[in-house]
Amino acid sequence: MARTDLSPLTGADVVALENACTPQRVEAGTVLLNAGAPPTAVHIVREGRVHLAMRNPPVGRQTIGIVGAGGVVGDVPLLTQQDMPFDAYADVDSTLLTLGRDQFLTLLSDSASLSLRWTTSMAQRIQESQRRLVTLLTKDLASQIATVLMDHRVRQDGAWIVPMPHQTIAHLLGARRQSVSRVLGHLRRDGLVRSRYGSVEILDLPRIAELAGDDTDGGDLAASA
Repeated sequence: MARTDLSPLTGADVVALENACTPQRVEAGTVLLNAGAPPTAVHIVREGRVHLAMRNPPVGRQTIGIVGAGGVVGDVPLLTQQDMPFDAYADVDSTLLTLGRDQFLTLLSDSASLSLRWTTSMAQRIQESQRRLVTLLTKDLASQIATVLMDHRVRQDGAWIVPMPHQTIAHLLGARRQSVSRVLGHLRRDGLVRSRYGSVEILDLPRIAELAGDDTDGGDLAASA
């Protein structure tokens, strides 16, 4: 839920959140919020992944965003009193912390520090959306794909894994799957990535970061690789 150094929670806030949230385990494919309906709850992803998807009748759901551990779903449309613009569903078996609408609004109204923390979280998500838009408008497909790989990588058994198939990467970029597969094929031949079933392994993190235009310190990336 955003950086703790920007707006740290107080001990009372942590207790209030713990008491207000309802933990729930959901299976892959479970729809949490429906497009076109007013959100009735806010979900914090404690473990797993939630996809945000538009309904595209010719192809079915089209993923436009992925929310991982620590991410939040449903708070923006709830606060702006708008219907959900997309479906939110669990991509894998996931654990959520759920706040009902009234609980959520009461928590924010009762705690200035929690309200600041939540505002910071929302601001960072807006900033991330703007960064993604700039990427789509100004970079070529190879750099766009590298950006997605950097943004969604996770550490598994000592390797950097991006747990999504080529089709999902294509959806996130509004590109054709064949075009994405072709670019990943070039990266694979150059020794930057390796294809796995339903995922991509990053073999050369510093070079992928360079291709993405990531300004993270190269030494840090080399050490983390």
